[in-house]
Amino acid sequence: MSKNHRIGIMNGRLSKQIDGKIQTFPIDTWRDEFEKATKCGFELIEWIFDTQKNPIMDKEEIREMEFLSNEFGVKINAVCADYFMEKKLFNVSNVEMSENINMLKDLVNICQKLEIKILEIPLVDSSSLKSEQDKVQLIENLEKILPIAEKNDVKLTLETDLAPDLFKKLLGRFNHPNINANYDTGNSASLGYNIQEELKTFGSWISNIHIKDRKFHGNTVPLGSGNVNFDLFFSELKKINYTGDFIIQGAREEPKIKPEDTCKKYLDFVKRYIEK
Repeated sequence: MSKNHRIGIMNGRLSKQIDGKIQTFPIDTWRDEFEKATKCGFELIEWIFDTQKNPIMDKEEIREMEFLSNEFGVKINAVCADYFMEKKLFNVSNVEMSENINMLKDLVNICQKLEIKILEIPLVDSSSLKSEQDKVQLIENLEKILPIAEKNDVKLTLETDLAPDLFKKLLGRFNHPNINANYDTGNSASLGYNIQEELKTFGSWISNIHIKDRKFHGNTVPLGSGNVNFDLFFSELKKINYTGDFIIQGAREEPKIKPEDTCKKYLDFVKRYIEK
């Protein structure tokens, strides 16, 4: 594993918590996060797109995003489309499905304009794939978008709670270079999955990694205090020659600790493992 891996922070983690939610787009403070990120030492921000108003849907604000990204030397490496946890790409009415597919199409085109290479689709919690029918619908709907993703050089990365062999089968059913996997260390630990088995089974599909810690069957906790075996994870990652980015999505420590202080601490935590 190279020491040149880029490390980023999830959009919103450098802002105060909003309405008790662990993750939501920081609608009032997104501009400040570029400067905060560079001061903390991050090279990247992974952008959140949820059901709120978002600057990536506005031409003027897109220009502002590009200016701030260049001004502070912080790139947006990916869009985490939490939008599709609510507006699902399966198991909804035909009218909703058409609207949701059109939104996905728009996002792929916006990613291309902003030179963002990864569009992540979370298939966990409220958008978890519960049946074969869910999978079939998802595949059919994403296949409509894949030619646009390929043309725009945007990877659709899926994050699921499926067991390793089932996730590999799902990825294989697409059989397309623009369908990849997003790996989340905390979610894996929470589900009790075996790191070695996961990386051996679908490691070659992974193009982005979320670093967080969780208790087995429990919530997100500060890095190093949950059930993720980070020593094992990083040593196994080296074996599969992972070359992608790491995005920190760790637990908040507010209100007693400033978000920036928590994020800096987490950055040091990840750097120590990469430098090993």
